[in-house]
Amino acid sequence: MKKTFLKLMFVAATFLATTMTANAQIPISFSGLLGYASPQGGYFKTDDGQKLSKFGLNFDFDLLYHLDQFDYKLGVGVTYNASILFGADLDGFSKIGLYGLSHYAVKGQWRFFNTKVSPYGALSLGLNQFSTPEISINDEVVVESQKAYGFGIRPEVGVDLAGFLISVGYVVPMKYSVYDTKETAGCLQFSIGGRFSLFDR
Repeated sequence: MKKTFLKLMFVAATFLATTMTANAQIPISFSGLLGYASPQGGYFKTDDGQKLSKFGLNFDFDLLYHLDQFDYKLGVGVTYNASILFGADLDGFSKIGLYGLSHYAVKGQWRFFNTKVSPYGALSLGLNQFSTPEISINDEVVVESQKAYGFGIRPEVGVDLAGFLISVGYVVPMKYSVYDTKETAGCLQFSIGGRFSLFDR
């Protein structure tokens, strides 16, 4: 799913970029961000309070169409957001692998000013994929990785500094059924990156 989703976004961005002419601009932008992810929710801690993951890395990509009816302040499109969360070391376990949390969604973004520098707010709604790590003892896998799916919500606030982005996003913890249990998983994300526009504001 991830590869197909990203390929479609890449093909769309490439097509739009190559169809631009000197006399016409398309109100399209796309962004890429990388940052720190802090795991949130019941799946990331044991019954006695030990953390199963303390931190991770986050990647985000979106493709937006900006509406001239709103002076190009409102952008709508699609987004892919992914967090890789590192398993913590626990007593009795030789290795805990990586947690994964992916967000495939439609996105709306509002820029407060139609200028090169502006704060913004965004909301994306779609499908989340949560994956648990392999757990091994003495290099023998005792718990296999599993995946679960659910509805996803991700609010975001940030500032666009002439194309340089500083962003705080929150993948709202939702419930997933894994290992015959039902718990929540989400993450708080701090990212930096860039937005590239195919039109002049």
